[in-house]
Amino acid sequence: PSPEPHTLCPQPLIKMACMSATASVARVAPVAGRAPASRRAASVRSAAVGRTGTQAAVGEAATDLNAVTVADTKQTFVDSYPFPIPSIWSVALQELLVTQHFVRYSTKYSYSKLSSLGFVSVYDQLFEGFPSDDEKAKIFECFVTALAEDPVKVRADAEELAAFAQVAGGVDAIVANPMFASMKELNEAKKFAYSRYDAIGLFRMLELASATDPAALEKMATSSGLQLKKVNGDLGLYKALLSKLAASKELMKEILEREQRKQKERDAAKAAKAAAKAAEASA
Repeated sequence: PSPEPHTLCPQPLIKMACMSATASVARVAPVAGRAPASRRAASVRSAAVGRTGTQAAVGEAATDLNAVTVADTKQTFVDSYPFPIPSIWSVALQELLVTQHFVRYSTKYSYSKLSSLGFVSVYDQLFEGFPSDDEKAKIFECFVTALAEDPVKVRADAEELAAFAQVAGGVDAIVANPMFASMKELNEAKKFAYSRYDAIGLFRMLELASATDPAALEKMATSSGLQLKKVNGDLGLYKALLSKLAASKELMKEILEREQRKQKERDAAKAAKAAAKAAEASA
């Protein structure tokens, strides 16, 4: 059975601290006459659900964009998932939540399947090896909902785009997708809020299509109106994040194994002492 949310930190790592999401929520005094954070976020989520409509690749921009603060987004996440998360995942998760908040509430923001594919790719790689698949799914749902998006739609759109890339057969077939023309049109009109997930989504599609050469990436960036330099820069940061995460997970594994060995040694010493005491008593 899957562990309960509050038991996700392995006991030997208790000193490394399981970080509750509440630890990094900004505590601010309420503004007079302003609705509570949960109500403001719920209002924007309702607007988001109403605007997505069909499975469009690029949606309309959100409304009332200044109604939700970073603290509101964090608090919404904490309210929906108030359980401790091991720090190896929690620190990165909080960073992603804050950076995506600013994209989500940009006046140029538009929902896109490409960004959804990029985010899902990052999330799944970030949470690889998480102690509980059920809790990993719940955290995903709470994270996306805190950003006033539909987690079911985000996951479904990512899977749809990934499936398309797998059978596309090459970059030419990929860029023929109307999504890229829509993105380019928004970019040229300066109405597109770029995020690192767009860059990762491009790269992920090329990976799935087995077309990861630099020329293919350049063609996709051009077709979507994105700056190749910015895309390459964000992909570099993404790879660096994965490298750091892999090193952290390896360190955690080593610490856990060391603590397990020490525990076995303590148990063996305790058993030997009890056996010696029993032998003395029977002598």
